[in-house]
Amino acid sequence: MFSLFKKKEASVKVIDKVWISENAKWNGIREECKKDNSTIVIAWFSSTAARLETFMTGAAFTVHLAREIHTSQLTGKRVLFAEHHPLRSKEQEQYQQWQLKEAIVCSALEEPLFKKFGSDKIIAMMKQLGMKEEECVEHRLISGAIENAQKKIGKKVITEHLANSQEEWMERNLPD
Repeated sequence: MFSLFKKKEASVKVIDKVWISENAKWNGIREECKKDNSTIVIAWFSSTAARLETFMTGAAFTVHLAREIHTSQLTGKRVLFAEHHPLRSKEQEQYQQWQLKEAIVCSALEEPLFKKFGSDKIIAMMKQLGMKEEECVEHRLISGAIENAQKKIGKKVITEHLANSQEEWMERNLPD
């Protein structure tokens, strides 16, 4: 009846860093890794991992696929995600399994998850407001909006079909 008395679901704190373009995001990830040598970068999709590895040739870190990571590999490490998984529930389940206290997720407004919710208009507005390509936006309201978008997607997915990219995942799992 009242959501005031509902038990709040346990969740891992997600810190979103959002750039306008994918290249700006890759540069942002590189800079984040330079700040802390113990950073591990994780991608949900193999195509993201491959693109990031190509972009980061010569950098002092590797990209791991979420499905191949074990909790012991994350102990004492700073964890950085190269993208969101479209399903919030899947992300949270994995974060809890890995025993993370927080997850830093780097995203670009060009990604399919954002395009599904009209990011083209947001990109145009941000550019008009003078946001530079290499700047990222980080705020709890943005994290809340992304969480709501993921939950909307989750309500539409009956059975999840695995995919190699976020775009392919959207095509396979979301009816038009």
